[in-house]
Amino acid sequence: MDARSRAPETDLRHLSFALAGGVLMVHAAASLPSWSLLFALSLPALWPWRGRLLWSAFVLGALISVLQAQTRLADRWPAARHGEEVQVRGHVLSLPERSPGFSVDDAETLRFEFQPLDAALPPRLRVSWYRAETVLRAGECWDLQLRVRTPHGSLNPGAFDYEAWLYRRGISATATVRDAERCGFEQSMPILRTRQALIERLDTWLGAHPGKAMIAALTVGDTSGFRDADWTVFRETGTSHLVAISGFNVAILAGLAYLMLRWTWPLSTRLAHRVPAQKVAMIGAALAGLAYGLLAGWESPAQRAAMMLALLLIAALPDRQAQPSRVLAAAFALMLLFDPAVVLSPGLWLSCGAVAAIFYVSSGRLGRPSAWRMAVHLQLMLSLILAPLTLYFFHGAAWLGPLVNLIAVPLMAVLTPLVLVAVAFAQLLPAAGIPLLEMVADLLHFMQQGLAWVALHAPRAWMPASPPLAALALAVFGAVLLFAPRGWPLRTLGVLCFVPLLLPPVETVREPFELTALDVGQGLAVLVRTPNHTLLYDAGPAFDEGFDAGESVVAPYVLGLGVRGVDRLLLSHGDRDHAGGVDAVRRLLRVRDELGTDGHAPCVEGQSWTWDGVRFELLHPDGADWSDNNRSCVLRVSTESFSALLGGDIERAAEARLL
Repeated sequence: MDARSRAPETDLRHLSFALAGGVLMVHAAASLPSWSLLFALSLPALWPWRGRLLWSAFVLGALISVLQAQTRLADRWPAARHGEEVQVRGHVLSLPERSPGFSVDDAETLRFEFQPLDAALPPRLRVSWYRAETVLRAGECWDLQLRVRTPHGSLNPGAFDYEAWLYRRGISATATVRDAERCGFEQSMPILRTRQALIERLDTWLGAHPGKAMIAALTVGDTSGFRDADWTVFRETGTSHLVAISGFNVAILAGLAYLMLRWTWPLSTRLAHRVPAQKVAMIGAALAGLAYGLLAGWESPAQRAAMMLALLLIAALPDRQAQPSRVLAAAFALMLLFDPAVVLSPGLWLSCGAVAAIFYVSSGRLGRPSAWRMAVHLQLMLSLILAPLTLYFFHGAAWLGPLVNLIAVPLMAVLTPLVLVAVAFAQLLPAAGIPLLEMVADLLHFMQQGLAWVALHAPRAWMPASPPLAALALAVFGAVLLFAPRGWPLRTLGVLCFVPLLLPPVETVREPFELTALDVGQGLAVLVRTPNHTLLYDAGPAFDEGFDAGESVVAPYVLGLGVRGVDRLLLSHGDRDHAGGVDAVRRLLRVRDELGTDGHAPCVEGQSWTWDGVRFELLHPDGADWSDNNRSCVLRVSTESFSALLGGDIERAAEARLL
């Protein structure tokens, strides 16, 4: 065939990007595209032209996303039945998450996913069981009386999108338990039951050992044992990836499987003559990686790692070497085809971005630097290229991350296989395995204590920021440019690409003042801005081991405006739904002055100040002995044209006095 008439060969990487483009287009749209529009988009794929394959991949991504979205939206609990109580029989579909109750006397709170047997009900519910006094296990059958609610989250720009998180996991309703009773109907869930059984064995083997949470996270991906303080340490030291089942963990387990089969297979001469040990070891490693990914809950980092490993080893079976970037593209495309909503997962972009950065730094370069130099080079590259993604998803970055990971990553490379070997020995030979498991748990706890010490003594280990998307994209380009091969023109100019991250644009206030009431659920948080000043009135609620409005809502919104701090934090009164988020606001934002908080001047009637021609005046409380709610600070913000009154939780008596 004439080369000029042959259809152009399309790179798999380009196809995966086109597929992702179609998926992202649907998820970024305010509403689902109509079928007539999708039909019109499909027509160019029927015509033979140079970009036909790429366009077909783009349309395919859009089509599968719309199909999935329509199915999930159709399954949603209708808003007209919000709060309705129903009797449901079904199975626990996840490992239960346990957290303390709201007070010392309360029993723990359980949260889990539930699969009803009735096809008329949503296929997956997110259930909260407050003051639970029973043992709940994954895979069990229960008859539950539930108060069912339509999924919804807060409506704050830049804040965590709880509704999107529910959608990504295929959860069509949330519910709380009103009454519960076990039922005898059983359903085969071998993987889930295996995960639950292993968690229970860890409880038996380790009891209340402080290193048990790390063991559970590294074996079955169960992170419910970590408390908020633990996650704060991981975040501030940039080590959260060490306790998530990702390519690092999957590669270690697959490597162990490969070595075991490679050494033991030749012991049988007959087997070794029939199938080479290398090929058997590669197949075994791929299966071990897939099994570990399933055992860990099949989250997106584990999915990507297991699929990529399997594709790499399958490609190597016929003695051919696969190009790593193509394998990554194939794994990425497979994940999108199986579940388009995975694009909403930060883990997908962080894990794929990390692997792409590793390939970029370590492949196709002339010369081979020393191991320590490559480790430093790679850690710097990962930190720089993942920093924009971290800023985008988590509104901040840990400047300690590159330094801490130079020590923590090699340490975990040793401890992770020890964990897996110790768990296996504890299962097979308890007399020898349990002491080994306790020793490994001691080492992991010691490492956790070291990270906590570093986070405690490092000045402002977490740098909060929420730059615009354009600045983040420019920073990614700058990281790629900085670590380009030697001799690449203008390579050092990549440093300048990071400058917009340090100087975010501030949204200007065009009116005398701008007042924003944030959606924090039951509670209050109001931001008042003048052209040159910012005041925060209350900081929303916070609960132990639960939602913190200061961290999840207030700080992301303020940072998204390009503002790094507030000139004054005014707390109306000390109830949890108004004051709970204060500590997080102090930690994540610069607070120059406080009024009404513990340790600072109280609110007193008659206090006033003026910012940019706007008058702020406290109208209440006076010196009388008021109840807690009636003692709320009442603030009037006024100009010559209009005013606003912020009253906290004052009741009838205080309102009558003001009138």
